[in-house]
Amino acid sequence: MGLFVKNNYFQLFILPLLIWVFSSCATSENTVEILEETQQVEEENIKVFNGWIQIGNQKFDMEFACYENKLGETTAIGNGENLKTRESAEALVQVFTGKPYVGLLKNGSTMFEASLNEPLDLSINGFEITAGAISWQKNLDLETTYGEFAGFGSLFIDCKQFESDLLEEKFSN
Repeated sequence: MGLFVKNNYFQLFILPLLIWVFSSCATSENTVEILEETQQVEEENIKVFNGWIQIGNQKFDMEFACYENKLGETTAIGNGENLKTRESAEALVQVFTGKPYVGLLKNGSTMFEASLNEPLDLSINGFEITAGAISWQKNLDLETTYGEFAGFGSLFIDCKQFESDLLEEKFSN
C-alpha cells in the first residue's frame, strides 16, 4: 500500500507540477520571441518627420521628399499625420517664382489650400523651406477664388537633399 500511495502522490502532485514548469518555460520563450518581433516591427514603422504644416490649431507632422528643377524652383511632397488625432495628410508645396502653392489633403477628402486672395510668402534658405502667416481656405473654388476660411498657419520643411525634377525623372524613364 505504501508504494501505491507514493505512485498516486507522484501522479497527483509532482507530475502536474513538472508539466506546469515545462509549459511555462515554453510560454515565456514564445512571449520573448513575440516581444522581440513586435519591437522590430515598431522600429521599422518609425517615421522620420522632416517638416510640419499648421492650419489653425491643427498641426501635421510630415515626411517630405524635395525636388528641384533646372530653374532652381523647388517642390516638396509630403505624407504625415496629426499626432494627436491620427488624421492622415498629404501635402504639396511649390516654391515657384511668381506662383507659389501650398495644398494639404486631410484624410483623403478635405482639401486645404493657401488663399488666392492673400499673398503667399514661401522662402527657401539652403535646404529649409519656410512660410509664415498662411491664410488657409478649405474647399477653394479656383474660378471664383472663394473658399471657406480655415485659419492661419505656417509650415517648415528641412529638405536634407534635393532630388531631380519630378517631370525630368518621369520623361527620362
